Amino acid sequence: MRIALIPELFLIEGVNTFFKGRMRARRKGFTLIELIIVILVLGILAAIAIAKFVDVKEKAYITSMKTDLRNFALYEQNYLMDSQGSYFAGTGAAQGFVPTLGVTVTATVDPGPPPSWHAIAIHGKTAKTCSIVTDGPSVWDIECP
Repeated sequence: MRIALIPELFLIEGVNTFFKGRMRARRKGFTLIELIIVILVLGILAAIAIAKFVDVKEKAYITSMKTDLRNFALYEQNYLMDSQGSYFAGTGAAQGFVPTLGVTVTATVDPGPPPSWHAIAIHGKTAKTCSIVTDGPSVWDIECP
């Protein structure tokens, strides 16, 4: 048996080749611990991605409700000019208003004086609602809690 002296490690010629062959034969796949760690890391990354995705969807629903309320306000303003000082109530379908798919906008008229209106937007895929309140013919405030 020969022993080779290398500064980093000692090699015994016959024994080292025996153990290298045995280690290769036994290490054909991944250990259970390695697989569990990979699955755990993937699970954490998936949980983060799903949480972000849900938040983005919620913001998109709120944005579509806000957009529909702004468009509805323009329809109300045009109706006010055409009808000499009165607003319309309801969904605005008779006046040509078409909301985004899944959004329902319903307006209520306050006869005044001065006449005003407010509306609520509801999306079918979220529990949140948005509302718009007027403070004059061309001044409105949109709130989405």
